[in-house]
Amino acid sequence: MQRVLSNIERIVRPLPDEMAALQAILQPKTLPANTLYAKEGDVCQTIAFVEKGCGRLYYDLDGWEVSKEFVFENGLLGSFVSFFTQRPSFVHVMTLTETHLLETKYADVMALCGQYPVWQRFAQLLLQDQLSRLERREASLLKETPENRYIRLLNEHPKVLRRVPSQYVASYLGVTAETLNRYQHAKPTLTP
Repeated sequence: MQRVLSNIERIVRPLPDEMAALQAILQPKTLPANTLYAKEGDVCQTIAFVEKGCGRLYYDLDGWEVSKEFVFENGLLGSFVSFFTQRPSFVHVMTLTETHLLETKYADVMALCGQYPVWQRFAQLLLQDQLSRLERREASLLKETPENRYIRLLNEHPKVLRRVPSQYVASYLGVTAETLNRYQHAKPTLTP
């Protein structure tokens, strides 16, 4: 728990009573690998900080899974849109490895944010970060070649390539597993 809490403290600098209030709503939970945490069509009632492990958000397009995002330590596992709007999720959320979480419920988060402005600010920062990552991902998909997306992923997030099975990385990049394998064996460089 300390790793996640230390990271949060660096971001918003809560007072001791504010930190204690957050700790009171976080519940440790461990999920085995390949466990569905949230399902498309269901309302996401919980969200969790990842203490250890990793997860994946993905779309199911008639049996073809397209990875949207990968979540590692200190990240939040769940569907942001579903959790904060309390509407059905557009994505499935699954663990890729045994994953240790600090989980909280929607009602608890709303009460915490209502009582402590620091946590409302933290939620705003999380949402801003999510929107920023979403816009960068969209721009990458629309403006970059698949090979350049791979190179950027290799340079900016190498742990994805080390920790996530290649078929999920390939679907994230919008390429086949064979194409990803070819990229991995080449000496790629970014092209303008």
